[in-house]
Amino acid sequence: MRLYLFSMVFLALAFVGCQEKKVDVKKDQLSHKTSDYNISVERSVFSSTDETLNESCQVLNKATEALVQELSESLKKEATDFFQDMAAQDMERPAWGFELMVDDSVFMASSKYISVRLRTYTFTGGAHGMTKFYTFNYDVEQQKMLKNEEILDFAKSDMIDAQLEANFQNPENCFSEKPTLKLANGVNISSTGVVFTYEQYVLGAYACGVAEVTVPRAALKDALLVR
Repeated sequence: MRLYLFSMVFLALAFVGCQEKKVDVKKDQLSHKTSDYNISVERSVFSSTDETLNESCQVLNKATEALVQELSESLKKEATDFFQDMAAQDMERPAWGFELMVDDSVFMASSKYISVRLRTYTFTGGAHGMTKFYTFNYDVEQQKMLKNEEILDFAKSDMIDAQLEANFQNPENCFSEKPTLKLANGVNISSTGVVFTYEQYVLGAYACGVAEVTVPRAALKDALLVR
């Protein structure tokens, strides 16, 4: 009986030990509005009940938080300077204010890799605002941000470009340029593929919007350096 109980306890502990450590994702929201600017942020924050994994997640959290802080402070200063200058010149104040909107997409959140893409929309006057992307591919075990060259073998760019063209969706033929590795503004990894992001104006006119191409992992073969 004792042997049976010992065996059951051992198997239970072994099962728990073999389970993959989980990364939890929650949204952190903040907003700040004045007569000069409006800032709205919804950012993913990563954590884990595992102490070591949670400590690693904080490195990424601090990096994305620092970027949002930098963008926010830059917009605040630009807006304050702009409207103060208008007031000093006794110019009529426009009805609009500066804007910064931030949100993100999480493509992968495991104990091995976290891949997240921040999207920012900035309006500082003119006909329209601009959308920009910032990508983070994080090696959780090494606590290291991966460069694109550490994700993909750039020596095989011809093969990667062929796969980008094959997986490109352009049903209305709005985009006039073919997607390439060189033109990509962002690269993100997921469990099933690699996502390439192209900002407005890169592959076509502003009205065409943002282009996103997902290439399956299997199609990239040995050009994909992360597993």
